[in-house]
Amino acid sequence: MPRAANPDLPRRILDEGEAIIETEGHSAINMRTLAKKVGVTATSIYHYFENKEGLMLQLKLRAAEKLNRYIEPYEDEPDQDRILQKIGVGYIQFAQEHPMLYRFLFETSQGEIPFEEKDVPILYHTYQVAKRAHEIKAERGEFTGRPDNAAMIGWTMLHGFCSLMLSGLLQSAEGLDTEQLKDMFLHFYAQGAKKDGEE
Repeated sequence: MPRAANPDLPRRILDEGEAIIETEGHSAINMRTLAKKVGVTATSIYHYFENKEGLMLQLKLRAAEKLNRYIEPYEDEPDQDRILQKIGVGYIQFAQEHPMLYRFLFETSQGEIPFEEKDVPILYHTYQVAKRAHEIKAERGEFTGRPDNAAMIGWTMLHGFCSLMLSGLLQSAEGLDTEQLKDMFLHFYAQGAKKDGEE
């Protein structure tokens, strides 16, 4: 008689996978090692995840959801400029607190871990929240550019800053510590959310 599926096992597999990424990086994920940590056979993992790519996608979605929780508290703010500023704060905080998850999210390509259309709202949440904020500003006459362009440029700036910050290259460039660099960047980043000509 076949063994009944364990409804708790997928969560345990993902918990252990995330723990490996947080401590060793996503390249350390190995199905046999992961199975050993969970206390099952590799075959048991394939009962819940079709292949390694499917497992890695679920881990990536989980990491994205964790990042999104840093953004979500500010989404209902009536002040769209504040939303844009807080996106920057939350994004950088996530990168600082979970550097390996951050790298996993943004240093693995779509080809490496393919995803479906239904996954886009989770993986691109930061961009979509910023785009909506710019759309509202445009509707109010507070922004004259293209909301999608502004959101993409802002996201690119955030990613560039976080990647350089995590590498240590920014700190070396001017001899500033991480908090000084973060304050400097957020001041500059926030200016992009202001009305044309506003100080």
